[in-house]
Amino acid sequence: MRKIAIALLFASALIVGACGNTASKKKDAGTKSDISMQEQYLTQDLIIKIDSLIAGFQQLGVMPNMKAIDEGTLVLTDREKRVKPTYLMPLARVNELITLNQKSRALAVYAVDREIAQLYEMPLEEYDKVIAQLMIDTDNVALMEGAEVKVEVNALDVDSWIVTMGEEQLGKEQMHLFFETIAAGVMESLYITSLDIPRYMTYFNDQTASEVSYRLLLVVEGIESLMPYHPELESIRGIIEPLNVINAINVKQLEEQLNTLAAVIADGRNKLLD
Repeated sequence: MRKIAIALLFASALIVGACGNTASKKKDAGTKSDISMQEQYLTQDLIIKIDSLIAGFQQLGVMPNMKAIDEGTLVLTDREKRVKPTYLMPLARVNELITLNQKSRALAVYAVDREIAQLYEMPLEEYDKVIAQLMIDTDNVALMEGAEVKVEVNALDVDSWIVTMGEEQLGKEQMHLFFETIAAGVMESLYITSLDIPRYMTYFNDQTASEVSYRLLLVVEGIESLMPYHPELESIRGIIEPLNVINAINVKQLEEQLNTLAAVIADGRNKLLD
């Protein structure tokens, strides 16, 4: 189950993929009879724009401190592990979730939290059960298959199954859920980072620090582009919007801004599953 969670972490904090080569595939459709549900759902221009946003996410990858946790280069002492974190999202909140929007966000939140739980050597069985159920509830077939492939080959092929997931969401007219997951993963990762800035900042350099604001920009662009089709995205936009002031170009500035915005980040994070 660990490898499933790793795959989920990439899907939620990477966060990433969607339609990949969808736009180029659409250009090859020659006649009206070839027009698919995807083309009826979003305009060609918007599909191309989303392709561009996804390319940006793929280039950014995972935030460096989260990557260090995943790869095992960030470790705790035995003494630190004895003090278990109390800030993780309660697993019982999953029982309160009703909408697909909420459940899509929860997938990201619990995937990130599971990595922290593992860092502290906490039990993971309940996380695995909750995450598996959320994948079923959101009918994220591509993500489930991607997790299975990760287990079988011990490698995450982002360029194949992540692209498939995006195409799947387009076909089901649910591209907004993809950005719900992206936004929640970014918010949860920033929240975790803001709780122990001195520790986590050591894994950033000036380049990766400057990419935090770019990551947020891509999230906002995706959400705002889909708002005319999915006005329910207003909720997640309102949660992410206060973070638009993050514009750090180096580690020092990012550290200062995260310290300043810690309360704002915590407030937004606590609203993710509302």
